[in-house]
Amino acid sequence: MNIAIFADAYLPVKNGVVTSISQLRDGLEKKGHKVMIITVEVPNYIENDNNIYRLPSIKAGLGTEQPFRLGFFLWGPVIRFLKKKDVDIIHTHSEFTLGLTGKTAAKKLKVPHIHTMHTMWEEYSHYILNGKLLTSGMIRRILKSFMKNAAVIVAPSIKAKNYCRKILPDIPVKVIHNGIDEYKFKSSVIRKNEIDSLRREFGIKTTDKLMIFVGRMGREKRVIELFDAIVPVIKSRPDVKMIYVGDGPQLKDLIKKAAELKMDKDFIFTGFVNWELVYRLYSIANIFVTASLSEVHPMTLIEATMCGLSVVARRDDSNGDMVFNDRNGYLVESESEMTEKLVKMINDNSMLQNFSHESLLISKNFTAETHVENMERLYKRVIELYPDMTPDLDTE
Repeated sequence: MNIAIFADAYLPVKNGVVTSISQLRDGLEKKGHKVMIITVEVPNYIENDNNIYRLPSIKAGLGTEQPFRLGFFLWGPVIRFLKKKDVDIIHTHSEFTLGLTGKTAAKKLKVPHIHTMHTMWEEYSHYILNGKLLTSGMIRRILKSFMKNAAVIVAPSIKAKNYCRKILPDIPVKVIHNGIDEYKFKSSVIRKNEIDSLRREFGIKTTDKLMIFVGRMGREKRVIELFDAIVPVIKSRPDVKMIYVGDGPQLKDLIKKAAELKMDKDFIFTGFVNWELVYRLYSIANIFVTASLSEVHPMTLIEATMCGLSVVARRDDSNGDMVFNDRNGYLVESESEMTEKLVKMINDNSMLQNFSHESLLISKNFTAETHVENMERLYKRVIELYPDMTPDLDTE
């Protein structure tokens, strides 16, 4: 098959969506398929891959050092590029201009268009004029307009499937979970002496218990609520610390709160960290914590379980297949319950060891290989059925 993937970002940019797409491309090409990537230009980056087409773009950041870029809607040159590549199917990973370009190209070329919904955009409306411009109803209407002619929508979780079902009940929705290439993620073995050395760099003793959050420091991730839940845990024992990995608009607020409480040595803030180094930070921690309710199917949770971390997270349909109560952690109903469960786990080394082992086992369900196999199967089925799609496709 000749597959065209449209996305708002691609390598050398690193984020969860880029990781998913690059792994998908690598896996499909290993199976003998040809994959074209249509994405945006990156300042000061020269593209040498003939199967990657980059559109001019402008910066449209979402309060992070890794700026979001908006590509120009230039479907004419893109269609000419894809005609030369004899594309069989178009897969969009964007609801913005790149997604619209892919949707238009599919219509012009008369090939099926499928779309993966990676983001719950209603949780991000506050970045546009403090949420005064876009209401939830407006966002749903925009998404409905964009996805209404898709052959199938790919949902990384049951949460995303249920959301899409409400907007477009007549479009097939197929759940295909995210996956991580463990070999690439754990690019090198980290030994105990390296873990001890890295801990010392952050002022963490070898005997300290360390909690970790990885992600955007933004309101949609509920990082302030997480901070407030962690404070009493740290106060309960002098050998407990918390590390926040990532950047975002609320990072300064978090640093200020820690300073005001005179807990700046207990809370560690790394700022932006390259994806290649994140594995090492997971490896020095004991428990992954998140209070976010805005996820679709968090790659960070897969990464955390792949590193054998126990997990405490707010209960949400995005993570119910990765965290199991009393097996590898807890899904909690409130921040107060989060505090309670963390104190319980930190005081029980045997529990942490058992949970760590179970997390490693659970992570085997979310490999890049499984993700690629499921996507390949879906592509073939959609091409076979097109243009006569059926809602039953999501049950196959």
